[in-house]
Amino acid sequence: MQDKILLKNRFVSEVLQFLPYRVKQSLMQTDINILIDLEEIRLRSGKPAMLHYRGTDGFLHENGRILGRPSNILVSAEELADTVYKFCENSWYAYQEDISKGFVTIKGGHRIGIVGTPVIKNGSVFNMRDISSINIRFAREVVGCGERTVNYLINGNRDIYNTLIISPPGLGKTTLLRDIVRCLSEGFGSFSGVKIGVVDERGEIAACCKGYPQNDLGSRTDVINGIQKKNGMEILLRSMSPCVIALDEMGNPEDVSAVMQVMNAGIRIIGTAHGYDLRAVKMRKGFYELFEDKAFERFVIISVNTKLQYCVKVLDGDGNVLDVEYQSGRKHSYSSKFNNGGLCVLPAAYRTGGMHTGDSGISDGTRK
Repeated sequence: MQDKILLKNRFVSEVLQFLPYRVKQSLMQTDINILIDLEEIRLRSGKPAMLHYRGTDGFLHENGRILGRPSNILVSAEELADTVYKFCENSWYAYQEDISKGFVTIKGGHRIGIVGTPVIKNGSVFNMRDISSINIRFAREVVGCGERTVNYLINGNRDIYNTLIISPPGLGKTTLLRDIVRCLSEGFGSFSGVKIGVVDERGEIAACCKGYPQNDLGSRTDVINGIQKKNGMEILLRSMSPCVIALDEMGNPEDVSAVMQVMNAGIRIIGTAHGYDLRAVKMRKGFYELFEDKAFERFVIISVNTKLQYCVKVLDGDGNVLDVEYQSGRKHSYSSKFNNGGLCVLPAAYRTGGMHTGDSGISDGTRK
């Protein structure tokens, strides 16, 4: 129960205080088990407040009830603008660049997505007016989820293998990458730790707020935030002399070309890519050259098996299996013993096998 209260207090201090009055008052009466499982709160102009939790969604009603039918707790355009203004610490100017990108990251690593009418200047989005919707996405770390996998990615006590993490959307590539970076940065066992540069283009790895990472990436990690991967890697090479560069969701050919240049400079890479298996990634434009040159010496494939178990498979550069780990769930960094050590994000029908759904939360069960 103490852990639940801790999570609720964090929710209140970091998010709830900024919300429209009626929404705030109703949420204060919502079941604590729902609050600690929240993934998103969506507020739309002239529409009822919607909550997304445990793999489903519902509308917020009076007295904190969450029901499938729309409620009469409607959010006005003025309330939306006021809410964003509060999240921006009463300064549109200070957060203008973030708003132009469509989101603001606040204390705790939570992301406030913003849409409305873009203001265009010199062909680029300069600001956002007439805000019509905001989406509050709750950040949750899963500290420890990479502690087994990382043992297969190190080469001696001061080096790592170039590594690519592959999975379909929503299975936790970024979550695993984040914890692997933490492990490599801090060091463990005989591995002494290395300097790591993180290119956090979308702010989802470190979740920086005013330059301060809200997620734990280790003591030897430097983060460049909100910049394209190619430019970010070039700046890190010139300024931070990292041993390893980590980046999320490699996709376009420009990213791949820059990765090749970094590898040729002797810097190790650990990155992620969307895909269901190695073959699918090899077929994507730009990746063929990386595979042809055998640039990656380790592959981590994330999937869900027929028993709905979360599976992490580690392969060497030739595709040989080094390790297979089945997890019934991942432990939230703020949870302890309640709910069997985990937080539910899926409907009951999916919880038997304990499937992890990504950055938004974790499933039943304790990580082993």
